[in-house]
Amino acid sequence: MTDPKAQLISLVKKIGAKGLTISTGGNASTRLPGGRIVITPNKHHKSMSDLEVGDLSVIGPNGELIEGPKPSVELPMHLAIHSVAPSISWVLHAHTPLAIAYASEKMLPETSVIEMSSLRLSQIGREEPGTEALARAVASEVGKGSNGVFMESHGVVVVSSDANDAYLLLQEIENACKADLARKLLRSLRIQ
Repeated sequence: MTDPKAQLISLVKKIGAKGLTISTGGNASTRLPGGRIVITPNKHHKSMSDLEVGDLSVIGPNGELIEGPKPSVELPMHLAIHSVAPSISWVLHAHTPLAIAYASEKMLPETSVIEMSSLRLSQIGREEPGTEALARAVASEVGKGSNGVFMESHGVVVVSSDANDAYLLLQEIENACKADLARKLLRSLRIQ
C-alpha cells in the first residue's frame, strides 16, 4: 500500500509539472485513518512542485494541527468536503489558467466536446479564500454530486475516491475548457 503522504507529494508535483496551477497557488488533501487528513501547508515560500513529505500538515478529526507546519488557508474547505462526502478521499484545489478564466466569467465549459467525460461540474459565486462561507458553498456542491466545482475568480476544486482519478479530473477540466474555448472561437470566425 502506498504511503498517503508520499502519494500526495507525487500528485502535487505532477500538478505543478503539468502547469495546472501557478507557483504557490492551490492545495491538496487526502483522508487518513482515524478521521485525520493530510494537507499541503500554508505556502508563502514554496510552490506545490517544491513540497516534500516533511512539509505536509496532519490535521485531527476536530480540525486541530497534529503534526507539521501551519496548514493551507483552505483547510476549512477541505474539512467540509471530507465531512460531507465520506467516500471522497482526495481533494485538489488548483488555479488552472482556463478554469480560472471560466470561473471568473461565471461560465462552465461545455463537456459534451470531450468524449466519455466523467465530469459533473457546478459553480459557486465569489467567496473569500479560506472562509467558512467558501467551505460551505463548495461542500454543498460536492454533497449534491459534483466532482468539479468552479469557484468564481478563484479556480477549481476536484474530488475523488482515488488520487489518480482526481488528477485526471483536473486535467479533464482544463482540457474541456480548452476545447470549449476553441469551439467558441471557431464558431465566431465562421459567423464573420
